[in-house]
Amino acid sequence: MASVAAAGAAPYPASGTSGPGLSLTMPDRSITVRVPATTANLGPGFDAVGLALTLYANITVSVAPEGRRKERPDPIRRMVLAAVRAAYAHISERAPRGLQVASTAEFPVGRGLGASAAARAAGLVAANSLLDQRLSEAELLSLGTELEGHADNIAPALFGGLQVVAVEGSHIARVAPALKSGLRCAGFIPELSMPTHESRDLLPKRLSRSDAVHNSSRAALLVAALTSGAWDQLRVATDDRLHQHARRKLFPRMFDLFEAATDAGAFAAYLSGGGSTVIALTDARRAARVQAALESAAEAYAIPGRSFVAEPNRRGAAVTNGS
Repeated sequence: MASVAAAGAAPYPASGTSGPGLSLTMPDRSITVRVPATTANLGPGFDAVGLALTLYANITVSVAPEGRRKERPDPIRRMVLAAVRAAYAHISERAPRGLQVASTAEFPVGRGLGASAAARAAGLVAANSLLDQRLSEAELLSLGTELEGHADNIAPALFGGLQVVAVEGSHIARVAPALKSGLRCAGFIPELSMPTHESRDLLPKRLSRSDAVHNSSRAALLVAALTSGAWDQLRVATDDRLHQHARRKLFPRMFDLFEAATDAGAFAAYLSGGGSTVIALTDARRAARVQAALESAAEAYAIPGRSFVAEPNRRGAAVTNGS
């Protein structure tokens, strides 16, 4: 059973540097953005709560000389370029010609860790750097939400930390509560892909009043526990009746992994975003034990994948070099 390494893993398809003639060594201008993975929902905070993690993608957007050979298309490259062009269009300017993208990441696409949000956030931040920071945080969030469709992923990808969002018409209300220190996220990433559109199709069209009260009270308790350090309340706070049981149809063993994590001492466990990654909330003392329990349970149920331990990322997407 493999664990995610701190560096060197590249589950994103590398783009922009593969194949003959595709060199980014001497572009006219190159912006590299380090952007975190994100975990959304955290149980009951459906489409409203997200957290950035210390797993990263490094995405480089380059303005290359004319005549360079075109890159092979891939989903990440397309999302990055769409975000760059959206940023330019927002201020009624044409994006530069000859844009190229190169990417590596420590987390894969289609596993509930915000890969698409990371790509779009990186594209927006890179474009804003090329534009000399002409876009505000509110504009970046609005553009990112329009592209991504989910503010709870794009907000922590852009700004880091714990983010609570609510969409009201064209306005996105956002608060970044101060997360209490000491939290760790032990996770298991199955090889099973659960595309968001497929898993959303399984969700109930209506909730009973008791289920709605159940989820709203748990979502409020979740934010209170994360910001106060009341870790003993997280098991109740992450209990969801909206999406996790429905998504169990695609990942029948998810609750078995939850149980293995909490039996090993985790405060709580939940399905990250639309899945398939399972994340257990724990502390530094118990993180390795919880990680090992997730690996053992996955092996027992013949679920291939890999594990990780991460901390909350507090910075969000950031330019690491620019020329």
